Amino acid sequence: MKIKQRHFIRKSELKPLKDEILRQYDEKFVNQIFPRKSNVELIQTEAGDELYAINNVLKLFKSKEGYIPVLTLLLDNQIELKTIVVDFGAIRYVANGADVMRPGITKIDPSIKKGDIVAIIEETKSRALAVGRAIFDAPEMEAKSSGKVVQNIHTIQDSIWEFEKQFK
Repeated sequence: MKIKQRHFIRKSELKPLKDEILRQYDEKFVNQIFPRKSNVELIQTEAGDELYAINNVLKLFKSKEGYIPVLTLLLDNQIELKTIVVDFGAIRYVANGADVMRPGITKIDPSIKKGDIVAIIEETKSRALAVGRAIFDAPEMEAKSSGKVVQNIHTIQDSIWEFEKQFK
């Protein structure tokens, strides 16, 4: 992934960005992403991706699903998202980008709504494997016995993860 353009966002552009993120997440999430004094840099790649670095740390990227937090924030416990816990057998598939299937899930956060961005956690060490988008509300997921329930958006195997390692 190559950088096409990068620039700092003006303070006047920061409020509309935060408001847009607030439509997708709660106030607590926005405060975890943006500290009081924050320099926000917009990085555009040749592939057309938009990434946001706050105080020189890559924190968000924009996709068709909205604003997605970078997986390292979950691994370092810097942010909290609603969670889906998967069993040991699902780890390899989810880490390689597969969508989450209902049989592989051991625990579902009851507050999940359709379209929410969720953390996909493995059950043994409670570590984040991926970031996904819920395809159903939590009660619908619980009622299902098979099929896809979470779309995988960002894993430790994808281009955003690789770019983030080089960015540091």
